[in-house]
Amino acid sequence: RVVTIDDATAASDAPFAGVGGRFDAAVSTHGLLHGTLASVASRLDSIAVRLTPGGLLYASFGSTNDARFGRGERLDDATFAPAGGDEAGVAHVYFDRDRLTALLDPHFEIESLEERRVDDVAGSWAHLQRPLKNAVHWLAVGRKR
Repeated sequence: RVVTIDDATAASDAPFAGVGGRFDAAVSTHGLLHGTLASVASRLDSIAVRLTPGGLLYASFGSTNDARFGRGERLDDATFAPAGGDEAGVAHVYFDRDRLTALLDPHFEIESLEERRVDDVAGSWAHLQRPLKNAVHWLAVGRKR
């Protein structure tokens, strides 16, 4: 069984409302990039609760090496919302390796954690006005403890 959650629902306070059961894997391409540190941590907790022991998480997270880090409206020390463009006002949270490891560690054994340039692959459909330039994401694979 495969369940999809649209962007608006993924960004809500209850991304799994109406979704029952447990899952062997979860894939998040955007749901853990947007929001504040607290809201992303909450969404990650919701994912972890629904994964079976040994279940896999495949997820992308913003990196502090991304050119957008530190630009726009500062919402907290790791979160910024662009002032213009396609994602104006959309909070983006950014992680260095230590902070991301600390976020994942309570629920997941980290199997892979790599930083990648994603200008050509990340949401080009979402960046029509201002294409990505020097965007960097963490690509994480974690196994539920």
